[in-house]
Parts: sequence; C-alpha cells; structure tokens
Amino acid sequence: MTKSLAERIYQAQCLGNVEPIEYMTPYPNLRGLVEGQNVKHHGKMIFADMGMTNLEFYSQVQKIANWLVNTGLKPKERVWVHPLQFPHTELLVFGVWTVGASVILAADPAQNIDHVITADRAIDSDPFPDCLNGQDDTFNPTFKSHLEDEAMIFVSNDKGIRLSHYNLLVNANDVQRKLNLYDDGTFYIELEPNSTAWVVLQAVFPLYTGAPLTKKNPDITIGLNDADYIVDFSWTEIEDSNHLYILPENTAVLTVGNQGLHLTSFEQKGDQLTVNGHSVMMGYMDDNQNEAIFRDGSMVI
Repeated sequence: MTKSLAERIYQAQCLGNVEPIEYMTPYPNLRGLVEGQNVKHHGKMIFADMGMTNLEFYSQVQKIANWLVNTGLKPKERVWVHPLQFPHTELLVFGVWTVGASVILAADPAQNIDHVITADRAIDSDPFPDCLNGQDDTFNPTFKSHLEDEAMIFVSNDKGIRLSHYNLLVNANDVQRKLNLYDDGTFYIELEPNSTAWVVLQAVFPLYTGAPLTKKNPDITIGLNDADYIVDFSWTEIEDSNHLYILPENTAVLTVGNQGLHLTSFEQKGDQLTVNGHSVMMGYMDDNQNEAIFRDGSMVI
C-alpha cells in the first residue's frame, strides 16, 4: 500500500527506529524553555553586555505576550515578524510562542510572501518600549503548544518551510552537543533575524545552553566569517570541520563539519542530499513540493 504524505514525512523524521517523541527534550515547548531557564538561572545573564538576566528576559516576554493578546492575537495564528534591533526580535518571537502562535520569518523581509502564505498579523515596525508599558509581567495562557505543533514558517523564494517546537529545540540540543557549550561557558553570535540559523543559534541557543551571549572574551564565537564556527548558508560540499552547514529543511544546522548531529543522518551523492532525523521539517506549505522530496523513507533534496 502506498504511504500517505504524512506517513512519509514522519518516516523521514525518524532516525532508524528512534521516533521524534517528547522525552528527547526537557521542555514541552518553546514557552517552557523560557520558564525553565528562569527557574534554573533567573539571576544569571542571558545578554551579558546589556546586563539582561534570564528573569528580565522572562518578565519582558510575559509582558509582550499580554500586549499581543490585547491587540487581538489568538493561539495558532501566524505572525510575520520583521527584523528589529537586538534583542527586540528575540524577545518578540518568544512572546508569540508564549501566546501559542506561530512566527513567520522571511529570508528577504522586503519581499511579498502572499504567494506562499497569508499572515494573520505583521509586525514590521519596532513596538518597543510601548509594548511593555502597563503590561502585567504574568501571562496566563489559554493554549499551550505541544512539541509537534508549528512554531514557525520560514519563507525563502517560493517555499514556506514549516518547523515545529520540537524541530527548533532538538536542533539546538544537537548543535549544543557538538559545540560542547553549556551554562559554564559564554559565546558570541550576531546574525540578522532572517534565517532559521538565527532562530536556533541566536534566539533559542542562549536559553537552551544557559551560556550568556557576550562580546567580551567569549569561549566560542559563531559568525559568517572570522569566527571559531562559520555559519555556512551557501555550500555544495561538506569539507570544513568548523563550519555549521545550514539546511532550513533540516530546521537550521545539518551538520557541524562532517561529523553529523546526534539525531540526524545524511548522505550526499553528487547534487542529491538524503536526510533523516528529528530535525527534518514538518514539510513545505505546498504539498506538491512535499511530494517531490519525501520519498524512499527520507527527505531527498
């Protein structure tokens, strides 16, 4: 019997007989990541150079969530977030996730994305500090996302890549293992908020690793050039041991050098890349595009 598209996508997300199930991450969703880090490290810096602690980050995210709800945002709606100054974009996406809604990012924020998806809301100008004024720093959610729920859509050209809460958390977990970056370390990264790499490495990573983000003598630097680890968006061969090879269809990072990731396997033959694992996307917005790449038990690009 021919497998349905949903079955083929799920098969590609499995690594052998290891299925993408919830116990693989210690958090129930991205909202839980912010809450968990506040419990463990509330007085510790998250953005050290500006003196922002985990508690302050948590408090501002709660206020943003209340502001979003007050402006009419509902759970499961999709919010197109345009790039804002640091760390406003980071705070805003976690506010959206705290409400239980989904974030849209575009590789080119100036492009029209209506041919891929119609956003329920667009935030294209910086709402800070007004979005914090008069807002309660306690948010009571009416909906709590599950790991398998959509967390974001990344729009690049004619493709809309759907990623779950689990995708983002597990990709961050796997990269953390490779970089050996934990709460006793520090790191620095500065990417524009227009990629899935930004989401995992700059928005999620400081919380997931517990390592403060700082320019002052960081243990690890991550960047587009002249860094300990190079974020490589445009690659055809996997050659350099210190490159983070980015494939948005695999959430963000496909591999660190040629070592692979804990829950990802891939094989490159010529111009064909075959991928299996827990970071494999939920699929494109367009099922015709999904039909073309989810085959033979894998995601084939």
